[in-house]
Amino acid sequence: MISYLFRRMLEIIIFISIWRIKMAETKLCSLNELFNTKFFRIPDFQRGYSWGDVQLEDFWSDLENLKDKKSHYTGLLTIEPICKNNIEPTENWKDDLWLFEKGFNAYYLIDGQQRLTTSIILINEILNTVDGDIFFNTKEYWTKKFLYESYKGDYKSYIFGYEKDNPSDEFFKTRILQQESSSSDKVPESTLYTMNLDNAKKFFEKKLSKLKHDEIENLFKKLISSFKFNLYEIDDELNVHVTFETMNNRGKKLSTLELLKNRLVYLTTLFDDEMEGNRLRKDINESWKTVYEYLGKNKDKVLNDDEFLRDHWIMYFTYNRKEASSYAKFLLNDYFISYNVLKDKVNLNDIKNYIKNLQVSVKSWFYLHNPEYSLLSNPIKEWLYKLNRLKMRSFTPLLIAVMNKYTEDKCKEKEFLSMLKVVERFIFLIFMVSQRRSDLQNSVIYRYANEFHNNEKSIQEIINDISYLIDGDGGEGDDYYYDGWLDINKFISYLDDKKRKEEGFYSWNGLRYFLYEYELELQQKARGKEKISWNDFEKRNKDETIEHVYPQTANDKYWKEHILKYVKKRNERSMLLHSLGNLVLLSRSKNSELQNKDFDFKKNHEDKDGNRVGFFNGSYSEIEISNYNEWNARVILERGIKMLEFMESRWGIDFNEWEVKPIDILGLGFLDKK
Repeated sequence: MISYLFRRMLEIIIFISIWRIKMAETKLCSLNELFNTKFFRIPDFQRGYSWGDVQLEDFWSDLENLKDKKSHYTGLLTIEPICKNNIEPTENWKDDLWLFEKGFNAYYLIDGQQRLTTSIILINEILNTVDGDIFFNTKEYWTKKFLYESYKGDYKSYIFGYEKDNPSDEFFKTRILQQESSSSDKVPESTLYTMNLDNAKKFFEKKLSKLKHDEIENLFKKLISSFKFNLYEIDDELNVHVTFETMNNRGKKLSTLELLKNRLVYLTTLFDDEMEGNRLRKDINESWKTVYEYLGKNKDKVLNDDEFLRDHWIMYFTYNRKEASSYAKFLLNDYFISYNVLKDKVNLNDIKNYIKNLQVSVKSWFYLHNPEYSLLSNPIKEWLYKLNRLKMRSFTPLLIAVMNKYTEDKCKEKEFLSMLKVVERFIFLIFMVSQRRSDLQNSVIYRYANEFHNNEKSIQEIINDISYLIDGDGGEGDDYYYDGWLDINKFISYLDDKKRKEEGFYSWNGLRYFLYEYELELQQKARGKEKISWNDFEKRNKDETIEHVYPQTANDKYWKEHILKYVKKRNERSMLLHSLGNLVLLSRSKNSELQNKDFDFKKNHEDKDGNRVGFFNGSYSEIEISNYNEWNARVILERGIKMLEFMESRWGIDFNEWEVKPIDILGLGFLDKK
């Protein structure tokens, strides 16, 4: 390992030294000069287009504010020549070979992709926007120079674009440049990067729509003539993959997933069997297509690629608690390295199996977070929704492993459901009731993921283990062994602390989830339709979704007679106000002025349009409240006890076993003295 690291450091030092020498040979050139008998391809190991609105705004501002006859340094472009002899037999390059005969030279774009892609997108949008000639030439002239040329009217060769194995290739041609597909069986794939391409197109469309022809022409002139790039051409002395990694330590940081793809592609070049190496390279590209497709499949909730890679690493490899955040180090510095390939410690099948599992797991990971997109049964979806509301915390790697087995018919639906239920129970009881740290037992749970993935433990064994972590063995005296992580006394202590701060149950971190589960229970009993969705509930502020029936500002005569007359101490009123039984889930926001009205008004009144509104036609929880004739301290206590009884039955706990009275959990023991 030491020798590898030494060689790696030496390789980088040599690269930097050569790079510094070679940089002296670079020259500044404009886009007009750059696109002079050159065409460019973004290689398959490169990251896709990653610029968002922030970077686009900066780019636009630089262009807009650039004064006439002034130049703007745009950055470094690093390119690698593509030899015609190396690509001539390749099917993917057949449409471009005629350009070589025309005198063009081909280059891979190693560094500077984001800036150059942005420039081409803007050029395309400018040409789509203007009518007639622009900057002393026809639109056809500029199209041939920067975008594409037709070969005898049969097909188009693109001056700038992606390698055909890149998932962005077809999207860029058909959706950005709006050209017909060269292949009838190809459908543009949606990935994180294609979403960014589409966003850039729309960004420039909107900007240009506000400008006149002469303003657009001036922008075009500055873009192709005054934006200057440092052009640096890589020669054979430098390894292109090492160059990519090193250069991309600058600018917008590459994710571990992006670096890993480059590394794996590089490793394919080290195998003796070139044909197998090429096949593996194709498999890597296909795997990453799938990964990015599913990470960005739900455009409203784009998933984080490094989070996925970490969760997969925990499941696939052995988790080390001492190096909890070391997944990137393990993958890039310890495992997928040239030394291991050359010493046959990592062989071709190891990489094949890894990327195949990565491809399967990203689908599982996506459906775990987006059950609505799946074909899973409704019961499984229902429990996945619950876990998403709770946040799955340390259980995601385990659930990936279970989902993988389930989709492969190696796990029964009943077992999958049992796993989801015990995980939900653990998260609620341990993190929200017992108030344990969110990383509690994560190393143990991570180990379960790896053990299940490797068929070392059955799903029922792991379910039993998780239940054991919650409840322990029970027993008394000499038979007592382990009492689990569930601790109702910690819950009481936590609430007592909140009460002292005059917040009570209202500030409990499990309140929203609990009230929503209580609402679902009432809905099920009523056999009715949903009156409030979690998405709506979650989007609104807490004060818009959770109502104090006995209000925080109790100036109305009703509250003085029913509450204030009997509960005189300020701290007792606060405990009553924020007690569980006084809190209700709202189906819609109420006017703040109405929240302080008397109980009868809150139950049923007319709005400004003459419609009868109030608790009686709100959520199921509101309807329950409307069935009470009056609202006082005893009613609040009564409803609170009812809700705690629901907690006992719903999550399988017994307060009697803890020698705890519900009235003490509610903090309303003072009512027994009145």
